[in-house]
Formats: sequence, C-alpha cells, structure tokens
Amino acid sequence: MKLTSLQLHCLALVVGSTSAFTALSPNHHVKPSPNSNHQRKIPHLRMASTNGSSSETSSVVSNDEDYDYDDDDDVKTTAADIPTSITAQSLMWKVEHVDRVFDDPERPMYPNPLSLKPNTPLSWFVDEDDAVAAKVNVLASDTDLEQGIKAEAFTLAGPRFDIAFDPQQCKAAVVTCGGLCPGLNTVVREIVMCLRRQYGVPTTYGIPSGYRGFQDPTTWIDLDETKVRNFHNMGGSFLGSSRGGHDTKAIVDSLEKEGINLLFVTGGDGTVRGAAKVAQEVRARGLEIAVAVIPKTIDNDIPLIDRTFGFESAVNAARQAIDVAVTEAEGFPLGLGVVKVMGRNSGFIAMHSTLGSRVVDLCLVPEVDFYLDGEGGIVDHLTNRLLENGSAIVVVAEGAGQDLMASVGAAQGDVITDASGNVLLDDVGPWLVGQLKPRLNEKLKGKTPYDDEVTVKYVDPSYMVRGIPPTTSDNLFCTQLAHNAVHGAMAGLTSFLVGSVNTRECYLPIDLVANKQNVIDTNHQSMWEYVVFDTQQPSFAMQEDCRGENDVIVSASGGVIVGTDDECPI
Repeated sequence: MKLTSLQLHCLALVVGSTSAFTALSPNHHVKPSPNSNHQRKIPHLRMASTNGSSSETSSVVSNDEDYDYDDDDDVKTTAADIPTSITAQSLMWKVEHVDRVFDDPERPMYPNPLSLKPNTPLSWFVDEDDAVAAKVNVLASDTDLEQGIKAEAFTLAGPRFDIAFDPQQCKAAVVTCGGLCPGLNTVVREIVMCLRRQYGVPTTYGIPSGYRGFQDPTTWIDLDETKVRNFHNMGGSFLGSSRGGHDTKAIVDSLEKEGINLLFVTGGDGTVRGAAKVAQEVRARGLEIAVAVIPKTIDNDIPLIDRTFGFESAVNAARQAIDVAVTEAEGFPLGLGVVKVMGRNSGFIAMHSTLGSRVVDLCLVPEVDFYLDGEGGIVDHLTNRLLENGSAIVVVAEGAGQDLMASVGAAQGDVITDASGNVLLDDVGPWLVGQLKPRLNEKLKGKTPYDDEVTVKYVDPSYMVRGIPPTTSDNLFCTQLAHNAVHGAMAGLTSFLVGSVNTRECYLPIDLVANKQNVIDTNHQSMWEYVVFDTQQPSFAMQEDCRGENDVIVSASGGVIVGTDDECPI
C-alpha cells in the first residue's frame, strides 16, 4: 500500500525535533521511527463538505503494517472511495463555514511546529471535520430522524496538524477596541506568548488606541515576552483603546504596507462589525492576511457563545457592590438598597450577580418591561418585602426601564449616540430611587411601630466592575481564547470569531454574529426563571418569541440570539 504526500507529512509527528522552531518547508515529510509503538490517526482523504470547506476522514495505522513510503506514487482517491459513514455525517450536520485566507486547495501546507515536539500525541490536534453541536438538549422520545438532519454545528477550535503560514515569515498585529474589560491585557499577553513560544513567530505589534492606531505605524509597539510578562495581573488595556476611529481602507493600507499577515482584534459588537469590514477589504484586495476576533464585552451580549471574557470578573465586582448595599440597608429600619450595574441591552450582569448574591429581592433588566403601580407592580412587591424582612435589595441594569421613563416624560428626548453608535441611555438609577421612595412611604405609612420612612442607599459601582484585573477563572478563559485564535489564524482561517459553545472552544464566522445581540432568554428554560422564582418578584408580561422550540439556541449563560434589524429574533 502506498501513502499520499499528505499521509507522509502527517507521519512527521513521530519524529523528535531539537527545536520546535527549525526552518519549515512546505510538504515537509519525515519517515516514522521503526521503534515507535504508538498508533497514529492518519488523515487520508480531503473532501469538500456541503458548506464548501474541506474535511478529512481518518484511519489508524500501526507500525506492524508494511507501507511503501515512496512519495513518487501518490494514490488518487475518487468519490466512490468515500465511506458511507462520511456521507451520512455530511447530511447530519451543517457546520458553519469559516473562510480561509488561501482558496487554492493545492497550495502546500507547513507542518505545525507543535507536531515536531517529541512525544506529542496526535490527539492533541484538531481534525478538519471536528465540530461542536450548537444544541445539546434533545427530546429523548423524538424518533423523527428529520430532527437531526442538518443540525447546526461549529468548527472545533484548536491546533491543526498542518498550518498555512511559515511562522518565520509571519508578522502579527493585535488591537484592543471599545470599552475596557477585565482580561484585555491577558488576551494580548497570550497572543504574543502563543505566537512566540508555540509557533516561533518573531514579530508581534501592539496597535495603540484602538482602530485609529493603525493609521500611524510609527506608534506601533513591538511586543515580546519580556514586555508582556506581567500583563495578566493588570486591569485596563496597556495598548489603550478608543471608540470609533475605524477607517477600513486606511487600516488595510497599513497592514499591507507593514507586511502584516496575522491580525487579532478584540472588542465588542461594534468592533466585530469593524473587523468584518477589514476582512472583506482584505479579501477584495487578494491579500494573504488572517483576521481573527476575540470577543470582549462585560455585558456578555455577543450571540451564540457561552460567555465573553471579563464577564465573570464584572459579575464578581457587582456582587461586592450588592454586599455593600445589603450592609447599608440592614443598618436602618426599612432600609432599601438599590444597586445599578452595567448592561445596556442585555441584563446578564444584573441576573448573574442577583443569583450569585442570594439576597436580592428585585432584579430589573432591559429584556423585561416592568411597571411601578398596581397589582403585580414593583411597589407592591417591595412593600411586602420591607414589611416581612425589614429591608430589601434592588438590582437594576442600566438599560432597564428606558421605555417606562419615556412614557412618564423622564427621558432626555432626542436620541444621542456615542462614537461607537451606542445610544446614550437615560440614568435609570436615580430616577428609580426618586420614584420608589415616595410611593413606598405612602404604602408603609402607619404600618411600623415608629412610623419609619424608607431609607434608601444607592450604590453605583459603574466602572469599578470593568477596570479591575481579571479573576483567575477569566485569566484561564482569556488564555484559551487567545491561543485558539492563534491556532485558527496559523491554520489559514480568517474572518472568524473564537468563543465557547457548550463549553468547547469553536470558530464562528464573523458574519454569523455581526449585527446581532445576545439577550436574556425569558421565554424558554434558561436562567431567568431562577430569578423570578428565587426573588419572588412579579413575572411581568414578556414579548413572545415567534420562533419554534427547535429553532432556539440558548447559551450556557442564559442568553438567546436576536437580530437587531428584525421584528422577530433570528
């Protein structure tokens, strides 16, 4: 039996190397050691999948078999040789297609330097057809095979055995955009560390002050291991950030002029849209540049993924603010603690900090409209809580109650946006305090021995939840995201976002998440029902989701995707 050149290339894994960063050449082949007893999974068929990407089937070979390693006689495989199981697999799963920098399937690949490290198991590398199911919950009694056909899945992240770029010829750039977030510096650090230590990429530039920093390459910062060594212990962004300043043509001009072929962008929804434009311009010019996005937002409003980095650190900081409000409220008769946390369109920080604190009586989020007076209103609910417990705690997200404020004439009037296009919100915290205090005093009059009035303690941690260093858990999460972004880019993938789906790191096409949001799912079993049941707050009427149960993907943090331009979520 003869092996193809691709098979021979994969067998290089069993051979040790004194350095992971020796000069690499395309289609580098090494004959395996005759003393090796390990079984190796050898990709032997590269086929086109239904979404236009390539996938590989694999087999296990052992050294007991007599192989001809002559590379002059490659065996040609036809469609008739495709196993039936592979055909069935392509029908069962619809893996979201991720673009590639190089369209030529015959273009030679380079061996991953990681594969040349002695005693490295092949199982540490990701096959082209490895994917993660978007939905893991199924109806066990459902026997309809059609429910499984074309089930959505995402490309599994991780190091590939073959890479598309020669590491020694690579130049990388990393930029942080938008608002600050715990973990930004860790992501920058780990991109540099992974590129240097694992791939041997000699040059990584840090772009200062967000997208605008691309326009002046003289300000770019040459990042090395020494410079980034302590980044993971720092809050904020060493590189600096900004909103706006995105000029697609100028950005790509600079990338082309400076010879950058690996671009790593970290930011929120606006940054993701900007990265999509850069990737489109790169492709239109025919440039060989990989564009990878590591999503960042403490609001956790990037759709489809489990959570964004920095979110957990922000929740921990918000919970500390809640603890302060509890201490203050319990120090006075009829003490009411009101805590406002970040959450412009998505109330995940409010929801998670409420559930984590275990002491909140009312949680208000942008996804659920509430009302003040009447049966089922928040005033009656808080009145009962104050009479029962002597104190009460309210957590409100900054985007909650905007329509209610407008309806009572408390809104600012004209819509004003910041440089990133975000609508500037009316300040719900002080407004809510001003509405609650007189109403509660009226309800509670004469119902306590000393006829006490409500004592309100208002806590606004605001930027304290995002300017802090990341927690240990977030540091680990940032490391995983950054390394997988590097692995994907080095493999030649582009215009992708890296994130966790059902606890597994995946590559998602940028276009799949751009112009969409992740919001709390209040219509299906997620996490919002825990809030309602635990706080015993009213279950306010919610807008019905017009999708069927099978069309909804609920994230691990309790979110669901919505389209910003559609009446019905998509």
